[in-house]
Amino acid sequence: MLAFLAMENGRPAARERVAALLWGNMGDERARHNLRQALSQIRRVIGPAVRSDGDTLRLDTSLCAADVSALVRSKDCHDIPALKEALALYRGDFLDSFHVQAGEFEAWVRDTREELRSIACSVIDRLAAKLVAQGADAEAETVLRRKLAIDPCCEMAHRALMELLDRQGRRSEAMRQFKLCTEALQRDLDTTPGPETRAVFDAISRSALSPLPGTPAQSGAANSAGKPVVAVLPFENLSDESDLYFSDGITEDLTTALSRFSELELIARPSSFRYRGRATPEDEVAAALGASFLVRGSVRRSGDAVRISVQLLSSERGTALWAEQYNRQMGDVFEVQTEIVSTVVSTLVGRVESARLMQSRGLDPQRLEAYDILLRGKYHHHLFTAADCRKCLDLFRLAISKDPDYALAHAWLACGLGQAIVHKLDDPAILVDQSQAAAEHGLELDENESECHRVLAQNHLTRGNVRRALWHQERALFLNPNDDRSLCAMGEILTFAGEPVSGEEWVRKSMRLNPYHPERYWSHLARALFHQQRFEETLNVLDRISRKRADDLVYLLASSAKTGSKEDQDRARAAVRASGAQLDPVETAQGFPLERAEDRDLLLGALNMLDRV
Repeated sequence: MLAFLAMENGRPAARERVAALLWGNMGDERARHNLRQALSQIRRVIGPAVRSDGDTLRLDTSLCAADVSALVRSKDCHDIPALKEALALYRGDFLDSFHVQAGEFEAWVRDTREELRSIACSVIDRLAAKLVAQGADAEAETVLRRKLAIDPCCEMAHRALMELLDRQGRRSEAMRQFKLCTEALQRDLDTTPGPETRAVFDAISRSALSPLPGTPAQSGAANSAGKPVVAVLPFENLSDESDLYFSDGITEDLTTALSRFSELELIARPSSFRYRGRATPEDEVAAALGASFLVRGSVRRSGDAVRISVQLLSSERGTALWAEQYNRQMGDVFEVQTEIVSTVVSTLVGRVESARLMQSRGLDPQRLEAYDILLRGKYHHHLFTAADCRKCLDLFRLAISKDPDYALAHAWLACGLGQAIVHKLDDPAILVDQSQAAAEHGLELDENESECHRVLAQNHLTRGNVRRALWHQERALFLNPNDDRSLCAMGEILTFAGEPVSGEEWVRKSMRLNPYHPERYWSHLARALFHQQRFEETLNVLDRISRKRADDLVYLLASSAKTGSKEDQDRARAAVRASGAQLDPVETAQGFPLERAEDRDLLLGALNMLDRV
């Protein structure tokens, strides 16, 4: 009822219309009774926001506001701030996943959903055009990708994005965008791109091998948080000249994917590409670009096989910090390119962090920049003890005092406060509120900070709101699809949501992306396996965890009960005693946010088969 009246935006609606819309299949008398009850409940909760004027109802817009009304009014907006504000209101389909058993209401929801989606798309089109005209390419790209998330078959958005990527020199991505457009149109509409879109693709293809004009070297040495500056140098093409697009594509994709990690500062592609084919010493390249780390590599194709070598170099230490070689069968060239880039990116970010942490470990935190202080805090955070949790909170707050606008530091403060709940450092309700407030403040500073969404997902999981957790986790992955932590968290949340098969797939993907992953990933994999009733595998995975936490011990006990092996049960009990934890496994398990009753029953039933530890 509130949704319907909100869409009416203060206009009176006949009582009969509202009653028929929501309860038309129950008869007039029952519909009127339900309408009176609903009005009474609304008034108890939000006061006199709904006005009753005889035979009509309306929302009193002097007492409350509705986001849908503001979005509808945005149809007449044309300036960038207003368009951005309007777009921020549209967070997905109207009343998504909300169902009422009333045919007329469902039809109204469907029509309203289409209307609001159309308005949001119109706002995006106007905003993207203005951003492109102003040269705000990064913002325009984000907005266009938002349009394609709403309407994957919008050729105009695909075309605008292709032109934008091409203008930035990201031609491999522009060509891939055409492929995504083709697939979407074929899949959803059984058609192919029109002549205008194909003409844009043909123009990009003809210039794909053309060198980009040089631009002055751009120094990234100075950034407010003192973050490491990384330059991805053009990968050397060791094959025919016709394969240059592939090696360039790897370089471009690495640069783009790394730029999504706010922990790093990336040198722009045109500056790095000035060193293509030049035998310039690495220390000179790093000095000219202002980079503390260089990524370089080579690509060699032979028939259907490709070998890609990658190195991470430290300009300060003059050494190679990490090197890897990837051998693949080409198959779909774009899929191979995406797979390798995702794996390399996830590993590179961790190696850069490790290198910086080693450099700063012996220094006084007060002398460090915000980024290095943040790394020190993350180090203590990952040790997962009460004492280290207190240290990480102190360090995250110190990083914020050094740079109050450092959104990532606010995200990690939120994460640390979430860990403080586990260690019972304060009242859990207070800590959850503080954690959520810190993450939300981080989003106010940077709406594209994926880490804030990742932490907010964990906040809502702690509160038991699995669906809201999924909402934030999906946005974290949209903003940074190569972050192995977000991939693993998606697996964790999907398992709690009753989808352990998908949960396992996401966790295993995160492990493939980051071979140096934390032990915690095994915990999420074990949970997904347990709820698929693969108990022996669950025990094998839990054996990989050297310091088991309370939830690990719960699943260890439950799995040992389900295998029926006395040896397994004795080992599980011994692990609990060795941990020193004061554990009530049933009470602990009852706090897990398992959405499906059968998942909860499976876990509690297994634990009840054992004597209390």
